[in-house]
Amino acid sequence: MTARVALDEDFHVHSTFSDGASTLAENVDSARERGLRTLCLVDHVRQDTAWVPEFTAAVARYRGQPGLRVLAGVEAKILDTGGHLDLPAQLDTGVDLVLVADHRVPTATGPQHPATILRSMKNGTTTAAQVIEDLCRSTANAISPARCPRRPLLAHLFSVLPKVGLSEDVVPGPVLADLAWRIARSGALVEVNEKWSCPSPRTVAALAAVGVPLVAGSDSHHCRDIGRWDSVTATVGVVTA
Repeated sequence: MTARVALDEDFHVHSTFSDGASTLAENVDSARERGLRTLCLVDHVRQDTAWVPEFTAAVARYRGQPGLRVLAGVEAKILDTGGHLDLPAQLDTGVDLVLVADHRVPTATGPQHPATILRSMKNGTTTAAQVIEDLCRSTANAISPARCPRRPLLAHLFSVLPKVGLSEDVVPGPVLADLAWRIARSGALVEVNEKWSCPSPRTVAALAAVGVPLVAGSDSHHCRDIGRWDSVTATVGVVTA
């Protein structure tokens, strides 16, 4: 199956509700100016985040308007190989998507800073193969219904690998194929991320081969970057508009 990504959608746009520089209104206006038909407004959460109802209520003001489908998403990091997410225990009903992200390296004992993993690999207490195995296992577990209460969207899949000196190319073919199959079975979306230029064409091909839905995400933190695709088109090659 050929990988296809729509260029008139942006599924990963941050605002001032977390670490973005632009307001929801500015993001929506920019999306309209760029001719987008789908916009997912997303902000980072943690387990103790209390403002999600306020966020979804603010996003709701832009829903139902002609010409632009507006969604609400929250982005949470994977915590461990069990797939636990840094997500509030009770998630507001206005959340459409949970963006599942590898901000740190998930391990059996919790998320580790990439620098810590680099030291462990250098001193021989862990291996590249173990890091890859843990990352793939945690990713697959995190998108299960037991861990993710809304439809999952894998954000910047494998973005943590270069931070520990590894490439997606070293992910063994059978491991990648198994992960792609588990993602397809879960019904999760996978983002082709503009900011981090991931996942790689090889990973995208493996996902497309088993029918995983692919979407474009700018990971923008300023409205000027919404719907601008350079690495996305280079990665996918074939796009639809």
